[in-house]
Amino acid sequence: MGYIKQFKFVVLGGAALLLAVGCAQQTVKSDEAVASASPAMKMGKSSTPRAMSEGSMTESERRRKRATFKRSLSEFEDSLVYFDFDRSAIRADMRAVLDRKAQFLLDFSTVRIQIEGHCDERGTAEYNVALGHRRGQTAKDYLVSLGVASSRIDTVSYGEERPSNAASHELAWAQNRRAKFNVIGGIPSGMN
Repeated sequence: MGYIKQFKFVVLGGAALLLAVGCAQQTVKSDEAVASASPAMKMGKSSTPRAMSEGSMTESERRRKRATFKRSLSEFEDSLVYFDFDRSAIRADMRAVLDRKAQFLLDFSTVRIQIEGHCDERGTAEYNVALGHRRGQTAKDYLVSLGVASSRIDTVSYGEERPSNAASHELAWAQNRRAKFNVIGGIPSGMN
């Protein structure tokens, strides 16, 4: 009976030793793989400056990255999408504007936005609120079709309540039929 206990102890001890050695070798192999990986692999999937961590950037690189973001943000918020009278469909000449907005949102994947739908003064207040909503939703749907997550985009309609141009003529009305884009959150750290 004593030999059987000793045999079990030796077998179990040997198995534990093999397991420990195997884990140690696996750890060494993993460490060697990381050490021999290319700098691009260590930084992530790409070796673009965006993939660099904040800590590895110089102060001038941080300033340049912040300035680029601020320019992109300003362009994003300043460029409006205009609509035809009594329409909510995206005009052909406005697709490029929305394409640039989508690229900004894909480049900065934490940014959240709100799209305001606006109308000119013609029509009832109720009708214009509904039309403004359709305009905001159409712009949102276009961005989502280009890969932007729907959860990052809110919409609101102001109807005719916030005109860009308070005059009552065709040029003013054309300026008021618009979607305005505002960043409401998710600005990457160090960019504000």
